[in-house]
Amino acid sequence: MKVQAIILPYYGIGDFLTHLPFVNALIKKFPKDRFIIFTKPRTKAKSLLKNEKNVKIYYIKDRYNFFSSIVDFFSLRSLFLKENIKKIWIFHRSPRFAIISFVSKVSEILGFGYGIQKHFLNSGKYLNKNLKKTFPVVKSYEFLKVNNINLNHLNPFLKVLQKEIDNIKKKFKTLPKPWVLIGFSSTDQSRTWRSDYFIQLIQGLDKFKKYSFFLVGAPSEYEDANKIIKSVKLKKSKIKIFCKPIEKTMALMKQGQFYIGNDAGNAHLALACRLKSYVIHGGSPPYSHTVYKDHYPKNFLSNLKPVLPSDGVIRNPNLRTIDTVPQEKGMDLITPKNVLKKILKNN
Repeated sequence: MKVQAIILPYYGIGDFLTHLPFVNALIKKFPKDRFIIFTKPRTKAKSLLKNEKNVKIYYIKDRYNFFSSIVDFFSLRSLFLKENIKKIWIFHRSPRFAIISFVSKVSEILGFGYGIQKHFLNSGKYLNKNLKKTFPVVKSYEFLKVNNINLNHLNPFLKVLQKEIDNIKKKFKTLPKPWVLIGFSSTDQSRTWRSDYFIQLIQGLDKFKKYSFFLVGAPSEYEDANKIIKSVKLKKSKIKIFCKPIEKTMALMKQGQFYIGNDAGNAHLALACRLKSYVIHGGSPPYSHTVYKDHYPKNFLSNLKPVLPSDGVIRNPNLRTIDTVPQEKGMDLITPKNVLKKILKNN
């Protein structure tokens, strides 16, 4: 069994999940090999890939200063040697990991091949120069394509163990279905829908169908969820706070009817768990309006039901898309009535 490494030095859950299809493509291509993924702590990759047998996760630092950069260089080199890594895939243009791989005498080092990085790669093909300014998902897709990795059946989905799903069923067996998951949180203010809008939406949905609701977030977001609970005019037995570790959230998502929420980590998570998702895109464009639509499988995008401002598509400054609505105003332009109409049309 050969050990291969994957470098994904991106920051959040969404960043990691958008690259999950490419991780899965490599695992499928080399089923007998063991994989080690190096990524940032905020991706929660250890929890996301907890059920992958031949995958190990190491977290790398979010930020470096001069001293920590030198220390980390040597600690990563020691780790590369300890794990006996034979092949490494660098999904980034930075020369840092290529240099560490080179001095660690990794047999096959593959990367994008831009700038200084190119001099420390010893295997595979490089990306074309005209892709240099494209979005990361395009680079990653083309990186595997040029190195003969089959991308015809990309798998963007997460594995959730049946016993974890059964635990959710048992814990909430008295709560009537269907279950609706509300993703009320986001670390980006321009992508955060107002709490009073979520309250109005929950109350509006309850009038049309007798749903049960879960406010889904991280453990640190419990108090924000509690404020919504206190304000919503609904029997408290019908709405639950579910601010739990991510692996428990994944199991809940496998039992949900649909997800409604901000364009944040939980939206990506819901889609990766095959859950129909009404994502409120007031501060960012949905996959269907970006380069993702050409690089993601249809069975993934079919579950995405984006809710957009009636005046047009929101621009993300990092993406080259239509700029018809100012990013800072987009979320307020989407009303509970807009979201309710979209949901009732599709359910």
